[in-house]
Amino acid sequence: MKRHTPLAMTTIALALSAGLTGCTEAPPTGGDRQPFRDGWEVAADQAFIHTGEDGSAQIFTVTIGGRESNDNFANRGDVIVNFDGPADRILIELRRFTSNVSEEAAKKDFDALSLWAFTSSLGQPQAQDAEDDCVASGWQNDCQVRVYFDGMTQLARAGADIRVTLPPDYRGRLNVVTQDNLEDEEYLNRGDVCVSNLFASADIETESGNVWVSLNPDAYPAPKCSPAQIDACENWTVEDETGAEVPAPWAPECDCIAVGGGEFGLLSIDNRENSASDIVVDVPAGLWTSINAQNKGDSQEVAGEHCEAIVTVPNAEVDETGNDFPWQAKYNANFPGAPAIKGAGFSIQASSNSCGPVAHTESPSEFVGEGNGDDQESSERGNIEICTDCIVQTCNELIP
Repeated sequence: MKRHTPLAMTTIALALSAGLTGCTEAPPTGGDRQPFRDGWEVAADQAFIHTGEDGSAQIFTVTIGGRESNDNFANRGDVIVNFDGPADRILIELRRFTSNVSEEAAKKDFDALSLWAFTSSLGQPQAQDAEDDCVASGWQNDCQVRVYFDGMTQLARAGADIRVTLPPDYRGRLNVVTQDNLEDEEYLNRGDVCVSNLFASADIETESGNVWVSLNPDAYPAPKCSPAQIDACENWTVEDETGAEVPAPWAPECDCIAVGGGEFGLLSIDNRENSASDIVVDVPAGLWTSINAQNKGDSQEVAGEHCEAIVTVPNAEVDETGNDFPWQAKYNANFPGAPAIKGAGFSIQASSNSCGPVAHTESPSEFVGEGNGDDQESSERGNIEICTDCIVQTCNELIP
C-alpha cells in the first residue's frame, strides 16, 4: 500500500522551486501562441469599516473570485487572502494573464481585464447602480471581488490572480471560488487558494487547485462572540444538587450561545466533481475543533492506490465514526467536556472529490511549448492534512 509524503513537508520544496514573476512574464519557449502574466497591480485600496461604533458587525460577507458567468467574470487563477492588513482597510491586487502571439498583443488583453466589485448581480460595470459600486461608493456588505473582461465574451485563456489583504479582526464570512485555466492542454494552470491568519468562517471552492489555510493563533470556537463572552462560556459554572458550583463549559445558557447566537466557526473546503486537490489546514493547538477530512473518490478501495487524510493536531481524539479508510479522518480536539456538545466548536470540513494525478503548469516560465503537453509536471492530488504549526511559508511564498 502506497504511502504519501505528508503535505506539510512538501510545501517548503514547492515554495523554493517556484520563481517570482517579473512585470510581464513570458515563457522561455513556445509556438505562435504562448502564455503571458504581468505583475501584481493595485486595483483598490480603501476603507473597510466592518464594525460600528458599538462594535456590532457592519460587513457580514466578502466573496472573492468566481466561475465563468455570462461568458465573463472568471478569474481562472489563484486567490490569496491575507488577514494581516491595517485596521479598517481592504487592499485588492490583480495579476492578469493571457495567451497570445506576442507581448504587445498580451498587453491589449491585460487592458481589457479589470476589477469588478459590486453588491449587485453580475453585469457590465456601466449598467450598475452607483450605490452598488463597492469602490466608488465605499465598501459594503456582500461585495463581490470578481474579474471583468471588457468585451463581448471573455477570452478563453485570459483571467487574473486575485490577492486581497483584510484587517486581522474581520469576523464576517469569507467566500472564495476559483476554477482552473484549462483552455490550453500544454498550459494547465490550476487555480490555487491560500488564506492566512483566518479568524472567522470561510467557504472555499476550487477545481483541481491546491488549498492552504492557516487559522489565526488566537481564533475562537465561535468567532462572532466577544472575548468576554468566550471567557464566560469557557468558565461557566452551575450549581449541583448540593449547591456547590461545578464547571459547565459551554452550557446552552452561557453568554456566547444565549446572547451571541451560538454560531460556531466553520471552515469548509471542497472542489468540484471529479477534481483532485491537496489541502493543508493549520489549526491552533488549543482551539476546540471538530475535524472531518476525506477524499470522496470512489475508486480508491479497489485501485490499490489511494490518497490520505491525516490529522496531527495536539489533543485530537478519533471520533467513533468516519475513520474506516486511510482517506477518512474524523477527530475532535480540545473538547471542553459536558455539557458542551461533542462535534461542535470550530468545524473543519475538508474534502476532495477525487484522488489521482493532476497535470499542472504554475507559471508562464514553466510552459513546455505547444504540442508538449505530456511533458508538464504531474503529481498526485487529493491528500488532506489537518495539522498545527505546519504551514511555515506565507501565502506569497506558497503561491509565487
